[in-house]
Amino acid sequence: MSTETTRYKLTFEYDGTDFSGWQIQPDVRTVEGVIEEAFATIYQFPIDIIGQGRTDAGVHAINQTAHVDLPEKFDPEKIIHAMRGLLPDDVSLKNIEPVSKEFHARFDALSREYLYKITTQPAPLIRNTAWYVHNKLDLKLLDQCARLILGEHDFINFCIPPDEEEMTTISTITKSEWHSDGNLLEYRIEGNRFLRHMVRRLVGLMTDIASGKQEVDHLKNLLSNSAQKQKAPSAPASGLHLSSVRY
Repeated sequence: MSTETTRYKLTFEYDGTDFSGWQIQPDVRTVEGVIEEAFATIYQFPIDIIGQGRTDAGVHAINQTAHVDLPEKFDPEKIIHAMRGLLPDDVSLKNIEPVSKEFHARFDALSREYLYKITTQPAPLIRNTAWYVHNKLDLKLLDQCARLILGEHDFINFCIPPDEEEMTTISTITKSEWHSDGNLLEYRIEGNRFLRHMVRRLVGLMTDIASGKQEVDHLKNLLSNSAQKQKAPSAPASGLHLSSVRY
Protein backbone atom coordinates (compact mmCIF):
# COMPACT_ATOMS: atom_id res chain seq x y z
CA MET A 1 0.00 0.00 0.00
CA SER A 2 1.35 3.44 -0.96
CA THR A 3 2.22 5.80 1.88
CA GLU A 4 2.40 8.84 -0.40
CA THR A 5 0.19 11.71 0.71
CA THR A 6 -1.01 14.98 -0.77
CA ARG A 7 -1.63 18.10 1.30
CA TYR A 8 -4.98 19.77 0.67
CA LYS A 9 -6.44 23.11 1.65
CA LEU A 10 -10.04 22.63 2.80
CA THR A 11 -12.81 25.23 2.99
CA PHE A 12 -15.87 24.59 5.14
CA GLU A 13 -19.16 26.29 5.88
CA TYR A 14 -21.04 25.49 9.07
CA ASP A 15 -23.87 26.53 11.34
CA GLY A 16 -22.32 26.60 14.80
CA THR A 17 -25.61 26.55 16.72
CA ASP A 18 -25.40 22.91 17.83
CA PHE A 19 -21.61 22.71 18.17
CA SER A 20 -19.35 23.29 21.17
CA GLY A 21 -16.97 25.18 18.88
CA TRP A 22 -14.45 24.09 16.27
CA GLN A 23 -11.78 22.38 18.36
CA ILE A 24 -12.12 18.75 19.39
CA GLN A 25 -13.07 18.31 23.05
CA PRO A 26 -14.01 15.14 24.94
CA ASP A 27 -17.69 14.17 25.17
CA VAL A 28 -19.07 17.13 23.21
CA ARG A 29 -19.98 17.71 19.56
CA THR A 30 -17.41 19.84 17.70
CA VAL A 31 -16.96 20.84 14.06
CA GLU A 32 -13.44 19.42 13.87
CA GLY A 33 -14.69 16.21 15.45
CA VAL A 34 -17.45 15.49 12.90
CA ILE A 35 -15.12 16.38 10.00
CA GLU A 36 -12.38 14.01 11.19
CA GLU A 37 -14.98 11.32 11.78
CA ALA A 38 -16.17 11.65 8.18
CA PHE A 39 -12.61 11.47 6.82
CA ALA A 40 -11.91 8.41 8.99
CA THR A 41 -14.97 6.70 7.45
CA ILE A 42 -13.60 7.32 3.95
CA TYR A 43 -10.02 6.23 4.64
CA GLN A 44 -10.66 3.69 7.39
CA PHE A 45 -8.07 5.14 9.78
CA PRO A 46 -7.77 8.35 11.86
CA ILE A 47 -7.25 11.58 9.89
CA ASP A 48 -5.98 14.75 11.60
CA ILE A 49 -6.93 18.15 10.16
CA ILE A 50 -5.33 21.48 11.12
CA GLY A 51 -7.67 24.47 11.21
CA GLN A 52 -6.66 28.10 10.64
CA GLY A 53 -7.97 28.83 14.12
CA ARG A 54 -10.82 28.11 16.51
CA THR A 55 -14.37 29.35 16.57
CA ASP A 56 -16.26 29.30 19.88
CA ALA A 57 -19.47 27.48 20.70
CA GLY A 58 -22.37 28.88 18.68
CA VAL A 59 -20.18 30.77 16.20
CA HIS A 60 -20.69 30.13 12.49
CA ALA A 61 -18.36 30.03 9.50
CA ILE A 62 -18.93 30.97 5.88
CA ASN A 63 -15.36 30.05 4.90
CA GLN A 64 -13.38 28.21 7.57
CA THR A 65 -10.08 26.85 6.25
CA ALA A 66 -7.94 23.90 7.27
CA HIS A 67 -5.27 21.66 5.81
CA VAL A 68 -4.91 17.90 5.78
CA ASP A 69 -2.52 15.26 4.44
CA LEU A 70 -4.45 12.50 2.65
CA PRO A 71 -3.31 9.27 1.00
CA GLU A 72 -3.23 9.41 -2.78
CA LYS A 73 -6.29 7.20 -3.08
CA PHE A 74 -9.10 9.49 -4.27
CA ASP A 75 -9.15 12.63 -6.40
CA PRO A 76 -10.59 15.88 -4.96
CA GLU A 77 -13.92 15.48 -6.77
CA LYS A 78 -14.51 12.06 -5.22
CA ILE A 79 -13.43 13.31 -1.78
CA ILE A 80 -15.83 16.24 -1.81
CA HIS A 81 -18.65 14.02 -3.08
CA ALA A 82 -18.02 11.46 -0.32
CA MET A 83 -17.79 14.11 2.39
CA ARG A 84 -21.12 15.62 1.34
CA GLY A 85 -22.70 12.24 1.97
CA LEU A 86 -21.02 11.77 5.35
CA LEU A 87 -21.08 15.22 6.96
CA PRO A 88 -24.16 16.31 8.93
CA ASP A 89 -26.51 18.93 7.51
CA ASP A 90 -24.92 21.76 9.52
CA VAL A 91 -21.43 21.31 7.97
CA SER A 92 -20.36 21.42 4.33
CA LEU A 93 -17.02 20.90 2.62
CA LYS A 94 -17.18 23.69 0.02
CA ASN A 95 -13.80 23.26 -1.62
CA ILE A 96 -10.69 21.08 -1.58
CA GLU A 97 -7.51 21.92 -3.47
CA PRO A 98 -3.99 20.47 -3.46
CA VAL A 99 -1.31 22.74 -1.99
CA SER A 100 2.40 22.49 -1.30
CA LYS A 101 3.67 20.32 1.54
CA GLU A 102 4.80 23.52 3.28
CA PHE A 103 1.34 25.13 3.33
CA HIS A 104 -0.05 25.68 6.83
CA ALA A 105 -3.66 26.80 7.28
CA ARG A 106 -2.91 28.74 10.45
CA PHE A 107 0.59 30.12 10.08
CA ASP A 108 0.31 31.08 6.41
CA ALA A 109 -2.87 33.11 6.90
CA LEU A 110 -2.29 36.83 6.27
CA SER A 111 -5.64 38.02 7.63
CA ARG A 112 -9.08 36.90 8.76
CA GLU A 113 -12.42 38.64 8.25
CA TYR A 114 -15.38 38.28 10.57
CA LEU A 115 -18.99 39.31 10.01
CA TYR A 116 -21.41 40.11 12.82
CA LYS A 117 -25.15 40.33 12.11
CA ILE A 118 -27.70 42.29 14.13
CA THR A 119 -31.43 42.58 13.56
CA THR A 120 -33.38 45.46 15.08
CA GLN A 121 -36.70 43.63 15.02
CA PRO A 122 -37.61 40.05 15.96
CA ALA A 123 -36.67 37.79 13.04
CA PRO A 124 -37.49 34.13 13.72
CA LEU A 125 -35.96 32.86 10.47
CA ILE A 126 -32.50 34.22 11.35
CA ARG A 127 -32.69 33.90 15.14
CA ASN A 128 -29.71 31.48 15.17
CA THR A 129 -27.49 33.66 12.97
CA ALA A 130 -28.25 37.23 14.05
CA TRP A 131 -28.54 39.05 17.38
CA TYR A 132 -31.86 40.78 18.01
CA VAL A 133 -31.15 44.18 19.62
CA HIS A 134 -34.36 45.87 20.72
CA ASN A 135 -32.73 49.21 21.59
CA LYS A 136 -32.60 51.95 18.98
CA LEU A 137 -29.05 52.21 17.59
CA ASP A 138 -27.40 55.41 16.36
CA LEU A 139 -25.72 54.46 13.07
CA LYS A 140 -23.44 57.51 13.16
CA LEU A 141 -22.08 56.41 16.54
CA LEU A 142 -21.55 52.88 15.22
CA ASP A 143 -19.54 54.29 12.30
CA GLN A 144 -17.51 56.52 14.64
CA CYS A 145 -16.67 53.56 16.86
CA ALA A 146 -15.74 51.38 13.88
CA ARG A 147 -13.23 53.94 12.67
CA LEU A 148 -11.57 54.08 16.10
CA ILE A 149 -10.88 50.34 15.93
CA LEU A 150 -8.84 50.63 12.71
CA GLY A 151 -5.06 50.32 13.05
CA GLU A 152 -2.87 48.62 15.63
CA HIS A 153 -4.20 48.29 19.19
CA ASP A 154 -3.74 46.16 22.28
CA PHE A 155 -7.07 44.36 22.62
CA ILE A 156 -6.43 43.04 26.14
CA ASN A 157 -9.74 44.60 27.28
CA PHE A 158 -11.68 42.89 24.49
CA CYS A 159 -10.68 39.27 24.90
CA ILE A 160 -10.17 36.26 27.05
CA PRO A 161 -6.37 36.48 27.47
CA PRO A 162 -4.38 33.76 25.64
CA ASP A 163 -3.31 30.73 27.66
CA GLU A 164 0.30 31.13 26.55
CA GLU A 165 1.96 34.01 28.39
CA GLU A 166 4.20 34.88 25.44
CA MET A 167 1.24 35.40 23.07
CA THR A 168 0.54 39.03 22.28
CA THR A 169 -2.86 40.71 22.54
CA ILE A 170 -1.88 43.28 19.91
CA SER A 171 -3.64 43.10 16.54
CA THR A 172 -3.69 45.25 13.42
CA ILE A 173 -7.18 45.92 12.04
CA THR A 174 -7.41 46.84 8.34
CA LYS A 175 -11.20 46.83 7.94
CA SER A 176 -13.85 47.91 10.45
CA GLU A 177 -17.17 49.01 9.02
CA TRP A 178 -20.92 48.85 9.53
CA HIS A 179 -23.53 48.42 6.80
CA SER A 180 -27.30 48.75 7.24
CA ASP A 181 -30.11 47.34 5.14
CA GLY A 182 -33.47 48.03 6.70
CA ASN A 183 -33.66 46.15 9.98
CA LEU A 184 -30.42 44.25 9.37
CA LEU A 185 -27.04 45.62 10.45
CA GLU A 186 -23.76 43.97 9.48
CA TYR A 187 -20.34 44.67 10.96
CA ARG A 188 -17.25 43.52 9.06
CA ILE A 189 -13.81 43.47 10.60
CA GLU A 190 -10.54 42.21 9.10
CA GLY A 191 -7.23 41.89 10.89
CA ASN A 192 -4.00 39.94 11.06
CA ARG A 193 -5.09 38.04 14.18
CA PHE A 194 -8.07 37.75 16.51
CA LEU A 195 -8.36 36.82 20.16
CA ARG A 196 -11.09 34.83 21.90
CA HIS A 197 -14.31 36.88 22.21
CA MET A 198 -12.57 39.91 20.64
CA VAL A 199 -15.12 40.62 17.90
CA ARG A 200 -18.06 39.88 20.19
CA ARG A 201 -16.77 42.30 22.84
CA LEU A 202 -16.13 45.01 20.25
CA VAL A 203 -19.68 44.62 18.95
CA GLY A 204 -21.08 44.49 22.47
CA LEU A 205 -19.48 47.79 23.43
CA MET A 206 -20.29 49.51 20.14
CA THR A 207 -23.98 48.64 20.52
CA ASP A 208 -23.94 49.92 24.12
CA ILE A 209 -22.50 53.20 22.85
CA ALA A 210 -24.94 53.41 19.95
CA SER A 211 -27.89 52.86 22.32
CA GLY A 212 -26.72 55.51 24.79
CA LYS A 213 -25.57 53.17 27.57
CA GLN A 214 -21.89 54.17 27.20
CA GLU A 215 -19.84 57.04 25.83
CA VAL A 216 -17.41 56.84 22.90
CA ASP A 217 -14.63 57.78 25.33
CA HIS A 218 -15.09 54.42 27.05
CA LEU A 219 -14.10 52.65 23.83
CA LYS A 220 -11.10 54.96 23.48
CA ASN A 221 -10.00 54.19 27.04
CA LEU A 222 -10.29 50.43 26.63
CA LEU A 223 -8.30 50.59 23.37
CA SER A 224 -5.53 52.81 24.73
CA ASN A 225 -5.11 51.83 28.38
CA SER A 226 -3.63 48.75 30.00
CA ALA A 227 -5.76 45.87 31.25
CA GLN A 228 -8.87 47.02 33.09
CA LYS A 229 -10.92 45.11 35.67
CA GLN A 230 -14.08 45.91 33.70
CA LYS A 231 -13.77 44.47 30.19
CA ALA A 232 -16.08 45.29 27.30
CA PRO A 233 -19.44 43.46 27.33
CA SER A 234 -19.80 40.52 24.96
CA ALA A 235 -22.39 40.18 22.20
CA PRO A 236 -23.96 36.70 21.74
CA ALA A 237 -22.08 34.07 19.74
CA SER A 238 -25.05 33.50 17.43
CA GLY A 239 -24.46 36.67 15.38
CA LEU A 240 -20.79 35.96 14.63
CA HIS A 241 -19.55 34.42 11.37
CA LEU A 242 -16.01 33.71 10.21
CA SER A 243 -16.32 35.25 6.76
CA SER A 244 -12.98 34.56 5.05
CA VAL A 245 -9.28 33.82 5.51
CA ARG A 246 -6.77 35.45 3.21
CA TYR A 247 -3.44 33.79 2.25
